[in-house]
Amino acid sequence: MTEAIRHRLVRANSDPALTPRERLILNTVRRQGETTRARLIQLSGLTGPAVFRATEDLARRGLLLIGEPVAAGRGQPSHVVRLRADACATLGLAVMTDHAEAVLMDFTGAVRARRDVGEAGMARADVVAKARAFVEDALAETAIPPDAVLGAGLAIAGFFTGAPGAVNPAKELDDWALIDLSVEVGGGLDAPVMVENIANAAAVGERMLGVGAWARSFIYLNFAHGIGAGLIVEGELARGRHGNAGEVGALLHLANLPPPSLEGLRRTLADHGVHTTGISDLVARFQLDWPGVETWVAAHAPSVSFMANAIHYTVDCDAVVLGGRLPRTLGERLAAEIAWDCRLRTPRRGIGLPLPKVVCAEVETSAAAVGAAALLLQRDYFA
Repeated sequence: MTEAIRHRLVRANSDPALTPRERLILNTVRRQGETTRARLIQLSGLTGPAVFRATEDLARRGLLLIGEPVAAGRGQPSHVVRLRADACATLGLAVMTDHAEAVLMDFTGAVRARRDVGEAGMARADVVAKARAFVEDALAETAIPPDAVLGAGLAIAGFFTGAPGAVNPAKELDDWALIDLSVEVGGGLDAPVMVENIANAAAVGERMLGVGAWARSFIYLNFAHGIGAGLIVEGELARGRHGNAGEVGALLHLANLPPPSLEGLRRTLADHGVHTTGISDLVARFQLDWPGVETWVAAHAPSVSFMANAIHYTVDCDAVVLGGRLPRTLGERLAAEIAWDCRLRTPRRGIGLPLPKVVCAEVETSAAAVGAAALLLQRDYFA
């Protein structure tokens, strides 16, 4: 960790740099894009002096920019406040069985650059080398200083084993299996690395940049080569004991229901004469009226309904989010087919059990890589 970054993260007495109050201020400003101190008082519930002290301190440490005062209704003009976009940056790297991509995210959560860094065979050294080259190119293009990079988030398809930084992925990712990826990938990138599975990372990205603006608790269904889920409960990622909470595909097997994967969709489409070269090709060219789409929807809508109902009764969430690499039009089609089973909770006095909303993910592009980049920002800066 560079001293420039350490100064932003650690106070002189070695306590964590950001208090809950400061994190609240940063997150409120981030969600507003640009606001005023007067508006911050209203949105945060903090007193005027508290907002003034926090914003001044955060500005001195290079995290906020305070502009000229502007008139805001009656009363004295109030200073404009916004995040300093180049205060920090993070790399997000997502590695799947058939696809790998990287993004560079600035302090506001904006993706400044992205690149496909996949390699035939997904050899770890080759993918990491391409990701490192991407970061160097992206920093030069965006004029973000290299010492602003906090580190990298790595989202990988697989389940955690309980050993530090180790996942057990599919055979296509054998080179990434059962090693401490925070150490191995961190060495290749020469940066600290935070490891998460694909669904959890995408859920964190959606929490920070998508439906998390209004949904405190939601399940994020990640559609890709397989099906997985990330659980956000009261604003926090619920990882479980070993980091494997959300393995909803196993629930489907227990219920003898087919998993709704995009690889399965490819096979169904091929049976109906629509051929794709892989999931990336499927996503790029997808048309809702392709022959076979309705066949796949009819076969898998019961599976999606089962997962939605199971998590509804277990977590009592605000939303079920359909995301991952799922084309939006297909997500909307699936959402229309979800059926809620309320037989065990029939309405009483004319009032039934509140149901979650079913929505498509708002982070539509590079969801796993964006979520991976958001991991460090969410952990260190934002409430």
